[in-house]
Amino acid sequence: MQPRRFSFLLSVFLVLGALALAEPEWTASVNRAQTAGTPTSTGTPASPPPDSDKTYLATLEKQIAGRENKPAEEVFRNIQLFKGQPALRVLRVMEKAFLPGLGVSCTHCHVPDAWEKDDKEAKKTARTMWNLQIGFNTQIKEQVGRGVINCYTCHRGSTKPALVPSNPSKEAR
Repeated sequence: MQPRRFSFLLSVFLVLGALALAEPEWTASVNRAQTAGTPTSTGTPASPPPDSDKTYLATLEKQIAGRENKPAEEVFRNIQLFKGQPALRVLRVMEKAFLPGLGVSCTHCHVPDAWEKDDKEAKKTARTMWNLQIGFNTQIKEQVGRGVINCYTCHRGSTKPALVPSNPSKEAR
């Protein structure tokens, strides 16, 4: 195995191990309201997303009615990450991954009624981070058979990562 790949995988497994061994007090400190709609550790859903987000999502679902299964780029403007995915899946990823994983509302990244705009830096950052987690999961799948990294893995319902792995290569210097 290449040293760089081994170092990366070791870092990922150390992060996952730290998460598994985390003290209950640390995990309890996560604001439960920020993780609205995410499954809890027992697999049961936590509280639903805030009403404004439910309203935004319901409105968008009505707007795409009859086109839910068309590719997202045919239904929405300025789709960069989810090309080829069904349009409804884009809404579900926003609802089930970004909102609870970062503890934010739709308006953190988007301009209401102008969803395609790239006016907010948070939207650009989310795109970058999404691609990063895809890269992590691709490498992990090659080694263990499935990817396990998502927004919540590090962010724990907060815009700032609650868990930041150390960089072994910098520490060695």
